[in-house]
Amino acid sequence: MGRYTGPKLRLSRHLGVPIAETPKHVTPKRGNQPGVHRRRWAKQSLYALQLREKQKLAAYYSIRDRQFRRYIRMAQSSKLPTDRALLECLEMRLDNVIRRLRWARTIWQARQVVSHGHCLLNGRKVDVPSQGVEPGDVITVREAHKPFVRQCEESVEGMGFRVPDWLSVDKERLEATVLHPPRPDEVLMPFEIDFSKILEFYTR
Repeated sequence: MGRYTGPKLRLSRHLGVPIAETPKHVTPKRGNQPGVHRRRWAKQSLYALQLREKQKLAAYYSIRDRQFRRYIRMAQSSKLPTDRALLECLEMRLDNVIRRLRWARTIWQARQVVSHGHCLLNGRKVDVPSQGVEPGDVITVREAHKPFVRQCEESVEGMGFRVPDWLSVDKERLEATVLHPPRPDEVLMPFEIDFSKILEFYTR
């Protein structure tokens, strides 16, 4: 299945959670399902609950099912608990790191920042949003693209965003360093997620 390209707010309303931290997602005007004939949430089966948890996490990181399955396999082969390993895989994607650095308002804008070649990873141009980062990696903004990134930074001021402790950033130079893999308590999401249901979905 291809990537969702429709209205992002409709996706938030469909899933019942804000898939972005921007005000229109966090405080939607309507709480029912999207569409003309809206219905309140009905009682759901276990499968539906598992599927919805997976959809929430996939939408928040803007990844497709094939990518999600790959991250599940990586997490299952890790020495860490599977839920923590999965979270690390998702958080340490380059597009998500750009979002966490507040160099973009949303994951979709962060994906564009990476795919348009605005950033360098350890001094090398990278245009693959799914590129993983490791502790010690240095992320910088190309000189010609700094005005655009600074505009993105200004657009998130006053929204309560903060850079997590597993990242170090020099705002003047627009340079950041990955200090260590994120711990679960360092990952701030706008909704709760039940990782056990996601793992059950892929191991049923």
